[in-house]
Parts: sequence; C-alpha cells; structure tokens
Amino acid sequence: MRIGVYNAYWSTFGGGEQQAGGVVDALSADHDVEMLGPESFDLGRARERLGLRLDGVAFREVAGDQLNAALASADYDLFINHTYRSTAPNLATQGIYFVMFPHPLDASPRGQAARRVAGRFASPVRLLGGIHHRHGRDHMVGPVQVQIAEGVQQVEIELTARYPEVVVLAEAHPMAPVTSHDVQGVTTLRLPAGARNVIISPTVMGDDLDLVEAMCVTGLRADGRAVESSPHSMAQRLAAVRTHEFIATYDRFVSLSDYTRRWTHRWWGRDSSVISPPVNLRAPGPKEQLIVSVGRFFDEDSGHSKRQLELVAAFRMMIEQGLRGWKLVLIGGCNPDNREYAMKVRAAAEGLPVEVRISAPGSVVDANFAAAAIYWHAAGYGSDLEAHPDRAEHFGIAPIEAMSAGAVPVVFDAAGPAEVVQPGVNGLVFHTLDELVAHTRRLIEDHELRERLAASAVASAQHYRRERFEDDVRALVRDVTSG
Repeated sequence: MRIGVYNAYWSTFGGGEQQAGGVVDALSADHDVEMLGPESFDLGRARERLGLRLDGVAFREVAGDQLNAALASADYDLFINHTYRSTAPNLATQGIYFVMFPHPLDASPRGQAARRVAGRFASPVRLLGGIHHRHGRDHMVGPVQVQIAEGVQQVEIELTARYPEVVVLAEAHPMAPVTSHDVQGVTTLRLPAGARNVIISPTVMGDDLDLVEAMCVTGLRADGRAVESSPHSMAQRLAAVRTHEFIATYDRFVSLSDYTRRWTHRWWGRDSSVISPPVNLRAPGPKEQLIVSVGRFFDEDSGHSKRQLELVAAFRMMIEQGLRGWKLVLIGGCNPDNREYAMKVRAAAEGLPVEVRISAPGSVVDANFAAAAIYWHAAGYGSDLEAHPDRAEHFGIAPIEAMSAGAVPVVFDAAGPAEVVQPGVNGLVFHTLDELVAHTRRLIEDHELRERLAASAVASAQHYRRERFEDDVRALVRDVTSG
C-alpha cells in the first residue's frame, strides 16, 4: 500500500515531528511510505535529533501551502495528515488525521449573524488563498480553494496567462481525480457541475514574481452570471468560509491524549481514539544537583509556551531563599520569530546558576536528562485554559523522557502532563510558582522521597515505549484499511 505522511513542520524537530516520524517508522517496513512537507530537511539530522530510523522512506516536497498537500494526497492509498491546525482535505482512498490539538472552526455567533444578514450581498463563490493582488490585478500564485454556495450548479473561472501554463484541479473529497488543464492566453475553466469545494493550483510557484504573477483571475461566473472575483471585494469577504468541511474527508481521527480527545469532540464533533506519542526512553545516569526543563522557546501568543521566564523567576525565588549548589538548565529550539522571547529568558537568568541552551545538539539533551535529579514543566501556567485550551501542554513528551532517565517531574497540573504524573506516586504537580518552589525544596531536602518517586517515574515511562506506539499505529491502519 502506498502511504503519504504529511507534516508541515518536519524541520523543527519538535514533539509532533517525533510522533509523525514514529508513524513513518511503524509503517515503512510493510508499506511504500513517503514523507510530505513544504521544504526538504536533513533525514540524518532527524534520526539523530528525534531517535528515528526512517529506513527506506522518501521525502516529497509539496510546495506552497497545505492545499498542495491535499492535491498530493490523491496519489496515495492512505493519506495521514499529522499537521497542527491543518484543514487540508483528504483526496486519497482513505485518510487518517492525527490531532495535535483541535482549533475552533466556526465564526463567532456575532460573525455568523452578520453573515446571515449580509448574505444577499455575498458572492456565491468564495476564493480562498493563492491569490495575490498587485497592480490592480488578481494573480494566481498558489493553490486556491473554491467554495461554492448551495444551489449553484455551474461555476466558470476565467484565467489569463502571460506564458503557457498548466493548472491542476480536483474536487475536495476522497478518490477525487486530479485533472490537468492548459492555460494559454484567455482560458475558461469549467468546474465540475454541482461541486461545492474545489482546489485549483498552478504548477509554477515560487518567489520569482515575474513567474508567479504570470497568470491572473480575470473573470468568475456562477450559473452564467458574472460575480466579483477579487478576494478583497466586499462580496467575497461577506461570503462565509466553510472551515469544517475537511473533517468529512477523513475516515479516522486520532488524538495524542485524553485532553486532546475531549476538545476534539467539543470543537469538531468527532470521536477519536487515543494513541500517545512514542518516547525515546533513556537510561538513568549518576544524578547531579540539577533541574532541567526542555521545550522550544516561544511566548504565549505563539501557542503552548513552556513558560521559561516563569521557571527562571521560580528558581530566582529559591536562590533568594538560600538554595546553593543547584543549577537550572533550560534547553530548546527557537525559530527567528521567537528569538526575542529566548533573549528575554537569557537576560532574566543573568547572575543566576542558570544555563539557557538554544538549539542544543541531541548529545547535550541526552547528557542533561541523564544527570537531572528534577524536571520542571510549566506549559499552561498562567493561562485561561477554558478560553485558550491550546495553551496547555497537549501531551508532553519531554517530561516522560526525563522520567525514564530517573528525574522526578514537577509539572503544572493540567492537560497532558497531569494525565501522566500522579502526585506523590511518580512525581508532583503545582498550581502556583510558590507551590513549584515548595515542592522542589521538598524533593531537594528529602532524598528518600526523591529516590522513591524517581524509581516510580522510570517504571511509569515504560508505558510510552516506542514499540508499543508502533504496534498501536499498525493496528490502527489495519483497522481503517480492512473496513
């Protein structure tokens, strides 16, 4: 069976990518598996950073946004979408969607009411993405999703090309054929009769504006009547965006925790099974007076921040209370957009026995896990998790890696980590920074307690071993494809 595994963030080497790579490893021995993403990356580095095998697999670059991944999905028997916040429909015979965490799909009640009132002024055809307005013209520079209102039977799109071009077109549903169409001069594309959701994409995409702006949308008709095509027009902006339709194109949804499963049902109305991500279990090493926290550096506005600034503040409190001889090490990747946050963390740590290791190699992570006596995790702290449930840790691979190495976890009592850490059994949980400080001091001062919790943490981590994850993925695929 030919399988495509899509992830838009392979090169970040995060926890989601570790799970996506685990899916590839689970299936590549028995199937023809390709990894799909928007940019190529170093497979060797992925093996080293994420502990993956990635044997006998190929990488396929799908340029542009996720709509091109949807078009590519038609080439596979099974398409596995493992991308956070993706709304790419599945065109393969069968599809599985791994939910990192769901996102709200519908407009606010006020927005829905406004659209109903303004509906008579709205375009019956909505063009989403892929159009760049420049010099008074609407250039098709990437894949465009065409959403068509109920009752409309025939839609025609007029394209004008400076050079001979080819576009591909497919309805957004499983087993949809992808067809190619030549565009020379002024060409009219007639969409499939009665279609409700169609993807159109040029084959020339990139940064060269002279090339990508070589084709324009110059006309749009619904049942023979001309309608406004510019995405910036009021008629286009008033047309409702149907964000939920991708859901029906997938056979199965898989959540990575009970926390994710509950919100998937609440926001998407879909039941999902739970398959916890694979964890690279580690051998405990000689313990030092060391507290470690591992996670990417980004602030709350970018998602479930690991709250490194607050961890530095908590450690400062401990130093001011007289703690000596202990060190805090914060390790994580950082993309250019979040460098300012990482620099704030580094500035806050000045004068303290704190190391901030940005984009450290895997060997540094390994050494710190092995030496750590205590592990801190604070994602979700300080957030309104009813209003922003995505700001909690959806699962939490790093705390379990630390547990497997014999570090006692002290985690914020919410979401994924709270499902793993049992207070007083295999770790401790906190609600405030004062509690984090108090629990940590207790572990530092009570060596027997720390040893007992560490031994239980090591045992608990075995539940998340990679072999179990791969067995669960293979069983899932057998169940989906045999139905």
